[in-house]
This record gives sequence, C-alpha cells and structure tokens, in this order.
Amino acid sequence: MKKLKFTLLISLFLFARGCDFYSTSLWFFQPNGQEGEMNPLTSILGFGWTGLVTVNLILAGIIIYAFYYYTFRYKTKQFNEKPNELKEFVSELYFNEKGHFYQVFYKSPKNKNVFLAHFGYVLLCTIIFGSFLATIHNLCQFYQVSAYGHFRELVKRPLYVIYGLIFLSGMFFLFRQWRREYRAVVTVKGK
Repeated sequence: MKKLKFTLLISLFLFARGCDFYSTSLWFFQPNGQEGEMNPLTSILGFGWTGLVTVNLILAGIIIYAFYYYTFRYKTKQFNEKPNELKEFVSELYFNEKGHFYQVFYKSPKNKNVFLAHFGYVLLCTIIFGSFLATIHNLCQFYQVSAYGHFRELVKRPLYVIYGLIFLSGMFFLFRQWRREYRAVVTVKGK
C-alpha cells in the first residue's frame, strides 16, 4: 500500500510540474515573453529556461527524497505520556518538550528527522496543488478565457490570490498531518 501511494503521489507531482512547465513555456518562448514572467527566479535573479529547469530538477529531487523518507523510513515519536492537546503534541514532536508550539514557525526544530518527513509530505502536496493552480492561471491567460479575464479585473492581482491559496494549502496539509499523527498517538496511548 505504501509503495502504491508513493508511486501515485510522485506521478501526480511530476505530472503537475510538467503541466506547469508546459503552460509557462507558452509564454516564455514568445517574443519578449521572459519579460512578463513572474517567477522570482526569472524576474529577480534573471534565470533563463535552462536555469529554471535546473533549479526545479534539484528541488524536485530534494522533495522526492524527503517524501520517500516520510513514506518508508519515518515513524512517529513514541511518547512516555499522552499529550493533552495538538499544540503540546507538536511541541514535543519537534522540540522534545512542551510549550514550544509557536517556535515551529520560526525556529529550527531539534528533531530534524520529523522536520524532513513533514517537509516531504507537506511540500509535495502543496506543490501539486500550486502547480495545477499555476497551470490554470497560465492557460486561461494565454488563451484569453473571458471568465478568467473577469476574475482578473475583479481581484486586480490574481497572483496574490494564487500565492495566498498555495500558502493556505501548505498550512492545511501541515495541520492535517499533525492531526493525523496526534490522533494515532492518542488512540495508541488510550488503549
């Protein structure tokens, strides 16, 4: 079952990234198409197509490795006493002691293997979602879909909406993973 889930999610990840690259290439190879590219690698750092592909291959390799670690190597930490709430569970999971929940968002955790595993799962799911959003945005914009044009007029900056949705999806997948592991620990300890 783990191999099937791993294979399906990695295939979906690669397909989603391929869709995003295809939709980006529609713009990228137009005359002066690189000027309108909003990817920070291009707009800020000046990367061309080769640079974008190279960076994305490196990042995809890191994410696939982290997801492999999550799927086949990672085991949720065993607790001596059952955590009373999710924040307490997350704090102990990342920092080995209670009261550090909010540090998860700005401090490097003591348990690097937990971070690596969660990084793999959360980032993989978030990038799948984000890649499909970017693909829809690029295709609707390139083919001038009128409904999308109305949406763009309404929100003024559709990329803010897209990046906001990607950020929220990352938070969703992270909290979903925490809840799943917390329930498993509470259920085992409750017996």
